[in-house]
Amino acid sequence: MSDNQPNPPITDDLKDELDDQAPLVEQHLGAFYDWMLTKGKNPKRGKPLSENTSGNYHDRIDQIYRFILERISPPEMHALTHEQAHQIVEWLDQDEIQKQKGADYSESGKRKFTNALQKYFTWQHERGTEAELWEPRVTFSDGEHESADKLNFEERWLVREAAMNYGSLPSYHGTDPKERDRINGLIAQRLGKPKDEVTSRDWTRADTSTKIGALIAVTLETGLIPIEIAEARLNWYDEQRNILKIPSEYAAKDRPTAELPLTDDTGEQMSEWMQERRHYEKYDGSNRIWLNEHGNPYNSKNLCYLVRQLCEEAGIEHEHRKIVWYSLRHNLGQSIEEEEDLSEARDQLRHKHISTTKEIYAESAIESRRHTLEQVNDTAQKTAENSDYNPYAEDSDHQTVDLTTEIGGTSNDQDETHVDVSIPDTKEGRNELAQRILSEEL
Repeated sequence: MSDNQPNPPITDDLKDELDDQAPLVEQHLGAFYDWMLTKGKNPKRGKPLSENTSGNYHDRIDQIYRFILERISPPEMHALTHEQAHQIVEWLDQDEIQKQKGADYSESGKRKFTNALQKYFTWQHERGTEAELWEPRVTFSDGEHESADKLNFEERWLVREAAMNYGSLPSYHGTDPKERDRINGLIAQRLGKPKDEVTSRDWTRADTSTKIGALIAVTLETGLIPIEIAEARLNWYDEQRNILKIPSEYAAKDRPTAELPLTDDTGEQMSEWMQERRHYEKYDGSNRIWLNEHGNPYNSKNLCYLVRQLCEEAGIEHEHRKIVWYSLRHNLGQSIEEEEDLSEARDQLRHKHISTTKEIYAESAIESRRHTLEQVNDTAQKTAENSDYNPYAEDSDHQTVDLTTEIGGTSNDQDETHVDVSIPDTKEGRNELAQRILSEEL
């Protein structure tokens, strides 16, 4: 709790519904509010939420209590349960919950309710009240991708790092003996111990899958959109060449078959995930690279939910931004353009309308784009790890270039022109130098 700001009270409407239980619930939600102001943004790193955001979450949970009391009237109402949260999401999805004036909630409004529930149950899990984290069975998207907010260089790196540590092993007690035995083999490999000595505690220790890390890393470097992730097959990935090849029949918007390079780090993550996925029963008989926790192909809704969860883990503000799956794709285009040029960005994003650009630039080579992706990741890492580093600052250092131009004659001729030119070491400076050479100004 802030020294100068008391906890927000619950609404009078909720007090009326709760009657004698009101003081207990008010204290309960006050503790939730305190936790948000202490470490609600990122519990692992002890990062707090702002008072404004904490207040918004508190208000929505207050409203959720009222929804439940008005429709179910449970005999006791202290803490919310997972079952009640799922019921709220179902009502929202079916538009059975409406605004005061009778209008339906927008997709964005529905998502904010699920975000508040997610935050509430994260707190409950942190304090040991709930053994399992809560995840909604339905996720709500925000609409068209064109208005998606971009991630900056620092956020790109933080999301990538959060994805590498995002656990997704199933529950030990929720698997049948056959699947448990298979996953025990995977955990034994991770922890370097005999398979017959693996315990349920080892599942917790090893609960960091490479699935989400590989999915995010590949998307950050290829700009895959949800339908392509849903369709991605094992034969799309060429491990020997470290490329992702998207056949034209699966590519969105009738894009041609494309070979997209991956960096070495992302290639290693893909290789590790290809090995890991063999241990999961839901992939038996399936050649899809990624399936969600229910064994189904990913869709836009659960991918948008995933990227916002990663922002939560990374401590990235997203409550007042439109962070959706397309935010990763937009970051790729912006980052490549910052590091190299528009032609490489369009090649890696597989844009169709590039006729003007292609008249000026040939299609960029795979190795050139791979090198650019390495530069993008390096810039993102420097930005995240060094607060003084400015990824957008133009390098103003000058260098002296020794130009030797053969004027004519045979290889034995001695007629040469030596030109010392000082130019800015920038893309524009190098282009200007080339133009001056070709126009014989030097």
